[in-house]
Amino acid sequence: MTRPLTILPWDSDFFGVPIGRITTSVLDEGTAAAVLDEARRMGLRCLYFEADPTDPGTVLAAEALGFHLVDVRVVMEYPFAGRPPSTERHPAAGGLFVDTAVPSDLPRLEKIAIEVSRSSRYNFDSHFTAGQRERLYQTWIRRSLAGLSDAVFVARWPDEEREAAGLVTCATRDGAGHIELAGVHHAHRQKGVGTALMQAALAWAAGQGLPSMRVVTQARNVAAQRLYQQTGFFTRSMTLYYHTWL
Repeated sequence: MTRPLTILPWDSDFFGVPIGRITTSVLDEGTAAAVLDEARRMGLRCLYFEADPTDPGTVLAAEALGFHLVDVRVVMEYPFAGRPPSTERHPAAGGLFVDTAVPSDLPRLEKIAIEVSRSSRYNFDSHFTAGQRERLYQTWIRRSLAGLSDAVFVARWPDEEREAAGLVTCATRDGAGHIELAGVHHAHRQKGVGTALMQAALAWAAGQGLPSMRVVTQARNVAAQRLYQQTGFFTRSMTLYYHTWL
C-alpha cells in the first residue's frame, strides 16, 4: 500500500538530515502510525505535516503520536474582480517610495530576511538552530533576487542613502500572484512601509493580469495579518503545521 509520503530533497540537503512531507491533510491514528513506520524504513529523520484543522480525528491522531505544532498557517487573498485598481505607491510621510531591488541591496535584504525568520515555523522547532534558520532565509532572499521570484520590490527613504527599509517578493504560481517573502526592518515599522510594499505588490499582480494575489502568514503574526486585512486581503484558508522527528 502506498503511503501519503514524499521525500523533500532540497530541505534534506539544506538541513543535512533526510526530511519528508506527509502529502495528505487528513489522517486517522492507524494511518498516521503506518506513515511513521514507513518514514523510518525510508531513513527519514523529520516529517512535515500540514493538517486540516476542521477534522477532529486528524488533530487527535497528531497529538497522540507526538507531532509538534509549529505553526498555524493562514492563507490570505486579495481578489481583483469588482475592486478599484490599486495604486502603485502608497502615500507616506517623508517621501517613501518603492522600486525594484538591485544586487547592491542584498546585504540589507539579508538582514531583513533574518528578522522575518523569527516568526517562521523553524523558530518553533528546537531541532533547527538559529544559524540554520537565518541561513535558510538568507538563501531564500538571495535566490529570489537571482530569479526565483518574478519581482522583488524594496521601500526606501530618500534621505538614508536609499537603503532598503523593507522588501516584498512576488511570483506567479497556479494562475495567481503570490507574495512569498515580505518584511520591514525593525527601525522602520509603523511608518507606512508595509502598506507601500503591499500596494506595489498588488499593482504588480494587477499589471500581470492575474485574478488575485495571495500571501501566507502565521496566526501568531498578528501585525502582518492586520496589515494584509487593512490592505484588502481576507482569509482564504487555515491549516495546522506539524513537525515530527523520528
